[in-house]
Amino acid sequence: MTRKPMAAALLLALSGVSMAAQNPNTMAVQLSQAKNHLASRAPALGISEQDLAQSKVLSSYQSKHNGVSHIVFRQFINGLEVEGGDIEINLDKHGEVINIHNRFIPMASTKANDTLVSVPADQAILSVAKMLGINTQMPTYRLAMESGINRASTYHGAGISREDIPVKLVYQANGQNMPRLAWDMQIQEGDNWWSIRVDAKTGQLLSQHNWSAHASYDVIPLPHESPATNGFALETVTDPADMDASPYGWHDTNGAAGAEFTDTRGNNVFAQDDLDANNSGGNRPDGGAGLVFDVPWNPAVNPDEEQNLDAAIVNLFYWNNIVHDVMYHYGFDEASGNFQENNYGNGGSGGDAVNADAQDGNGTNNANFSTPPDGSNPRMQMYYFNAPPGLFVNAPANIAGEYEAGSGFGGDHTLVGVTGDLELVDDGVDTSSDGCTAINGFTAGNVALIDRGACEFGDKALNAQNAGASAVIIVNNQGDSPMGMAAGTNGGSVTIPTLSLGQSDGQTLKDELANGVNITARRVGVDRDSDFDNGIIIHEYGHGISNRLTGGPAAAFCLQNSEQMGEGWSDFYALAITAQPGDTADQLRPMGTYAGQNSRGIRTYPYTRDMVANPHTYADIVNAVSAADGSVSPHYVGSVWAEMLWEMYWNLVDKHGYDADIYQGTGGNNMAIQLVTDGLKLQGCSPGFIAGRDGILLADQQNNAGANQCEIWTAFAKRGLGVSANGGSTSTVGDETEAFDIPVECEGPTDIIFKHGFELNAD
Repeated sequence: MTRKPMAAALLLALSGVSMAAQNPNTMAVQLSQAKNHLASRAPALGISEQDLAQSKVLSSYQSKHNGVSHIVFRQFINGLEVEGGDIEINLDKHGEVINIHNRFIPMASTKANDTLVSVPADQAILSVAKMLGINTQMPTYRLAMESGINRASTYHGAGISREDIPVKLVYQANGQNMPRLAWDMQIQEGDNWWSIRVDAKTGQLLSQHNWSAHASYDVIPLPHESPATNGFALETVTDPADMDASPYGWHDTNGAAGAEFTDTRGNNVFAQDDLDANNSGGNRPDGGAGLVFDVPWNPAVNPDEEQNLDAAIVNLFYWNNIVHDVMYHYGFDEASGNFQENNYGNGGSGGDAVNADAQDGNGTNNANFSTPPDGSNPRMQMYYFNAPPGLFVNAPANIAGEYEAGSGFGGDHTLVGVTGDLELVDDGVDTSSDGCTAINGFTAGNVALIDRGACEFGDKALNAQNAGASAVIIVNNQGDSPMGMAAGTNGGSVTIPTLSLGQSDGQTLKDELANGVNITARRVGVDRDSDFDNGIIIHEYGHGISNRLTGGPAAAFCLQNSEQMGEGWSDFYALAITAQPGDTADQLRPMGTYAGQNSRGIRTYPYTRDMVANPHTYADIVNAVSAADGSVSPHYVGSVWAEMLWEMYWNLVDKHGYDADIYQGTGGNNMAIQLVTDGLKLQGCSPGFIAGRDGILLADQQNNAGANQCEIWTAFAKRGLGVSANGGSTSTVGDETEAFDIPVECEGPTDIIFKHGFELNAD
């Protein structure tokens, strides 16, 4: 191919290596080829020679199993990086372009404002603290002198951040895609880890990303999802470390024979309690020179009993290591940004083992995982889950007795006995009893009875609380069982108990409201510890995987858009890693049944190929949007995506069988995990469902020469993500158009079509 002089000159300037002297399989060659491809496509990409010449490699690595190279270039202007200004290019093993994701600011060097700073860094930090609602009168002061053209420094975090605050100058695109000089900083408050850009001239907030993700799940040894599947007993496992993923064992950090730690610390994870919620490192059980962690556990008592703490920490340490080792075999390794203190010379940035906090005192009924870029330690926080509530009707006598209630959120974690008269809410809009907008004329002190509706559970509960309710009971409208309820965006502001009730029981109470219904809500049983729920631990670790692989390991902000599927990937990994021989496609797999102490789980539906038990399709994600404030529930969006991935998993198991070897098996289950993981690497930053689907299809083309394209298409099409589906903007939820069509070449025998549970149009 004939190249323009600009492209050839640029290639030589950027590569600095002789093409004739290169081994075609080396990463250096792939980098050179990537630069060559970008130079030849510069006009089509809308970027200039100067834009490319100033760019730097942000991350680059090669997936061992398929030879695909994943390279990210970061844009620089005047020597300062452009936050989020990246070009991702994926090359196959022959050096040919698979796809390109371009987020460079076009002709940026001609648009950049000057480097004169009007708002100093300390003032910018205080303004951010105010934006985040942090009340502090503490003046911040610099701990290190500014260095470099980006004036990088560190400020004392007291009164603002749990850790000291790193600050540097960058460029950040504003709403008009113009580069603005900005202070980049990180602030850790509560269970949030903020990455923020503030205009260095005006003090205006330009962008913020939360490196923390939230969820709720439970368990014990591989492949058990929770203690409920293995008889509520600890089992002894011997030498579980995988020698490919952890060649020096789980307690090493120096890459030499012999453990550096005899407690629950090592190369992949530091596990400890955080009862006081200060992230400073609490108790760690010690296994002695023989690394024998023989710890007691009594599931019949509350987690905060001293006898259970060591067991919780050991289980958390074990499962973080298990997921690390398993996912290493699917390409989440050092070069791609996995979590290790020492990368043993295998690329990537070390110094980032997971800080895993057991029985964290920072919250209840939840868990979270904060993911900074490669080279910085992430943090996993695991909380107690409170005992389920019991609902007792005191009057009238004809309906008196105990009713099955579901756990909620808010003040229900302090529920020791709330008694009150029941009152149906009225918000005066549409279904007036759904409480989706402000509630009118409610009697303060009464217990609010609310019908399930289109808005988030947290919105309903907060509206009831604002109306003066002493507690909330939300009635299911889709079945006679109480439903699991995620707090959603506004649930964190709810301080009154919030419970759920089945549809028939709810109707019974409604029918007697005219006669006066008096109820008592109180807890029944003991609390549970999410440190024993492997499903929750895998889910949380899954956030680290999806954040590090999407957009490359040096970026940690690529899953911030409304249609991103982070919660769905995490659910999928939890399902796939805890799958067992004998499982079936129509089997119901709910999430969070152990911690939540109910068989329904915490998602709207259990995961299954049965369309009756789980009718989710692509168009359903519109229901993730709160009618009250337009906020989007990432758990709802994710649950639709995870169901699609679960459909694909079973299509591949049907074709290739199931292999119980989760590390190096060759079954359809292993293939599904591999394709999902490679899809993360190929889909690009800020993906929606279409990009996620296409990333998996591309992965199958690279890994298997496209042998499973129809199995993948039929899975997604069954749930509305067919060929003609349109995602609209990935920054918005509600503009999607679902479609159930598949490629013509996949319109095979009807027995295959009906096996997957849907019918093709005759035309």
